[in-house]
Amino acid sequence: MQASGKQEDLGDCMDIDTNPVVSDIYVLYSSTSLYILVGLRDGRMVWSASDVRLFADMVNGTHGALPLFGEATFVEVGKVPVSFASTTLQLQPSAHTVFMCSGLPYMIKAGRLSQLEITPCTGESNDLESIHCIVPLTTSADTESTGCEAGRFLATFSTGGASVLEVEFQARCSICPYPVDSEPRRVVVDPDTGMLLVASVVRPQDATGGVAFSTSCLKVIDPGTGSICAEVRFQPFELVCSLATWHIRGLKSYRYVCVGTTQFSEQTDGQSGLTRQAVGGRLVIYNLKPRRKPRKTQLSPDAGQNMLVDPGFELKYVWESDRNGPVSALSSLGDSYLVVAVSTTILVLKLDIVQRQLIECCECSLRFAATSIDVCGTNIVVGSKREAVNLLRFTPAQSDGTSERLDLVHSARFGANTADARFLASDLVAGVDHNGFLFVVGVPGDSVEFALDFVLGMHLGIPCSRLQVGRLVRRLDDCAHIVPWSGMPSMSSRSQAECLVVGAVSGAVWTLARISRDAFEVLGCLEQAMMDMPPLHPARPLVTKNDTLNRARGRSSVKSVGVIDGTFSTLFVEHLTDAERIDVVRSSPELMQKALTMSRSDTFTLDSPDPGAQAATIIVHLISALNRLSVC
Repeated sequence: MQASGKQEDLGDCMDIDTNPVVSDIYVLYSSTSLYILVGLRDGRMVWSASDVRLFADMVNGTHGALPLFGEATFVEVGKVPVSFASTTLQLQPSAHTVFMCSGLPYMIKAGRLSQLEITPCTGESNDLESIHCIVPLTTSADTESTGCEAGRFLATFSTGGASVLEVEFQARCSICPYPVDSEPRRVVVDPDTGMLLVASVVRPQDATGGVAFSTSCLKVIDPGTGSICAEVRFQPFELVCSLATWHIRGLKSYRYVCVGTTQFSEQTDGQSGLTRQAVGGRLVIYNLKPRRKPRKTQLSPDAGQNMLVDPGFELKYVWESDRNGPVSALSSLGDSYLVVAVSTTILVLKLDIVQRQLIECCECSLRFAATSIDVCGTNIVVGSKREAVNLLRFTPAQSDGTSERLDLVHSARFGANTADARFLASDLVAGVDHNGFLFVVGVPGDSVEFALDFVLGMHLGIPCSRLQVGRLVRRLDDCAHIVPWSGMPSMSSRSQAECLVVGAVSGAVWTLARISRDAFEVLGCLEQAMMDMPPLHPARPLVTKNDTLNRARGRSSVKSVGVIDGTFSTLFVEHLTDAERIDVVRSSPELMQKALTMSRSDTFTLDSPDPGAQAATIIVHLISALNRLSVC
C-alpha cells in the first residue's frame, strides 16, 4: 500500500489569515455541495463550501492541490480542541450530518443553499459540558428500520467517565406547564436563586356565586419541580402593578423582592351602578430566603416512595409604604438605591443598613404618569403615557456633603402612550406603545439639546404590552450581517444586546434585530421592488380594504423609518419560484447592483452570464441566514 500527496497550506486553501493548529478535519456532503470542516485547538471551527463536482474531479483524477473554497467562516464553538464524529456506525459517502464536540456536543447538518445548520445539543445532565468525544452505537440500518429519528452514542468525558447518550436528530422545544391556580400577570426570574416570582390575579366568588373583585397574590415557584415554595396574598381590592428583584451586595448580601400595587375603592353611582376607582397604592418589600425547615412534597398520589424533600424558599415581610397613587414601575439602581414610579412622580429610595429603613433621598416630577422604568448606570429611562419616554440622570451623594439629585435631562419630541421602554445602549432607548408603534430614540450629540433624536420607528399593527432586550441564539453558523448595539460597560448582561423582543396582547412575539448597512440597503431595495411589481404578480403583497393596520403604512403620526418588514423577505424566499425571484431582481437595477456588491466575491459580477439569477441567490442566502436566528 502506497500513499502520496502534496502538502498544502490550510491558510492558502481556505483564505485564513493565520495558520492555526488543526485538531480535526471532516468532509461533509450534500447533493450539490461539499463542506470542508476544520476543527482548531483553540475551540474554533472553520468551514467552507465548494461544488461537489469539483471535488469529485479531483478525487477521481490525480492528487494535487485542494480546489479553492473561497472565504472561510469561523465559528466560536468552545474552549477545548474541536473534534468530529460520524452520526452513523458506517461512514456513508452521502452523509449530511456530523457531530462536533468542544466541551458541548453540536449537530451539524448540510442545509440548502450551501449553508450549514449547526445546532447545540441540550439535555438534563450537566456532564454535557465536558464531553471529550462521541462514538456512534446505532447503525444507519437500525435507524431506518425502526423509523426513529434518534441515535445512541457512547460519550467519554474529560472528567474520566463515560455514558451512553440518546440524541434526537429533530430539534424541539421543551415546554413544561406549571399550574398556578390563578392568572399570571407579572413573572420575574430571580438571578441568584433561579426561582420564578409570579404575581397572579385571583378572582374569588361572591355570595351569589358570581365573580367578586379580583385581588393579587405573589408566588415563588421552583422551575425544576414546578412546586410552589411560598405564597402571599395581598389586601382586598388591591392588584399588583410592578414586580422587581433588588439585590444588595456588600459585607452582607440582601435579597429583596419589591412589589408595587394599586388599591381600589367601590363607589355607587346612580346611573352606572357600582364603579371602582384607583385611590392609591403600596410599595411592599419581602426578603427571599431559604426555608429553615425543609418540607416534604408529594410527587404523585401513588403509594410508595413518592415524597421529595424540598428545601425551598420563603418570603419574609420586611417593609411597606402607602402611596397616594399606583406604584406602576420599579427598578434597582446600583447597590443601595431603588427607583419607584408613583403616578407622575419618580422617587429614589435608599437603604440605610445601619438604621434598617428606607429613606427617600430625591424625586423628580413629570407631566404625565409613568408606565415603565429601566436603568443603565446612573441614567434612568421612564416610559410615559403621553410623552413617549423621558431620560433622567441620578447623581449620588458627594463627599463634600452634597445630597443625591435626580434631574430630567431629555424627553422625546413626539407623543406616544408607551407600554414599555428599555435601554439598548447607554445612548439608545427603545420603546413600544400600546397601539403597537415601536421606536428607538438616541441621546443628542449636543448636550444643550433637550429633545431626543428619533432613530427608527415602525408600526407593528397589533396592541403591545411588553418589550425586552435579548441575545440571538445562533446555530453557530454566524451571520455577519447581524450587528450588536453599542456596548454598555456598566451593564455586562446587555453589553452584547442584539435584538428587541416585543410581546403583543394577543400572545404574538415579534423579534427585531439590527443588521448591517449593506444588508439594510439590499432588503430595502427588495421591499420597494416587490411593491412596484405589477398588481397580479405573486411578489406584490395584497392589501385589502379592511387592512387598516397595514404595517408598511402604519397608523402612527410618526413615519416608519429605518425598519425592514420581514413579511416581504419571507414572501420572497418561501412563496416565490426561482423565475419569479429573478423577475423581481431584474426589475430593479439598483437592487441587482447592491446585491452583487454585497457578496464581495469575484464570482458574482454584472459581467456574469446571468447577473439577475446570481443576485437573487445572494439575496436568498442573506434572508435564510437571518431567518435561522432565534432569541434567548
